Amino acid sequence: MTGTNKKERQPLGRLVDALVEDILAASDEEILAEEAAAGADPAKTADAMQALFERSVLLSNKDKMRRAKAGATAARQVSVVPTVTGTADARERLRRVLASRPADVPLTLAARNESELSDEDVLGMLQDLEELGITLPANKTGG
Repeated sequence: MTGTNKKERQPLGRLVDALVEDILAASDEEILAEEAAAGADPAKTADAMQALFERSVLLSNKDKMRRAKAGATAARQVSVVPTVTGTADARERLRRVLASRPADVPLTLAARNESELSDEDVLGMLQDLEELGITLPANKTGG
């Protein structure tokens, strides 16, 4: 019954479905009576099930947090590595990229006021341009 063949699993699946339907159709009183008839303490069983449920939720949330942190770390590693050696070089490269644009491509106000941009903004603009495939070599002899 535990084979990987779909036909072999069908009877087991029907049994599982029947058991689940039976449990869901039972009233609270019937469940408590079966629990007591089996010699178990319904309150202890309920507490154990609640603890198991809470632990499952906690583990699931921890796993989601771990995956989110890993994703954020990966995104930071990709986005924080500019191909520029320093801020002076970055500003020079930004000026050359902007100067090499076609005449019919307008500049934003921020790009026109490059001297007023923070170093972080300049690096961010260069990174955005590189992500768009717009780059120049790092050397200052042109490109």
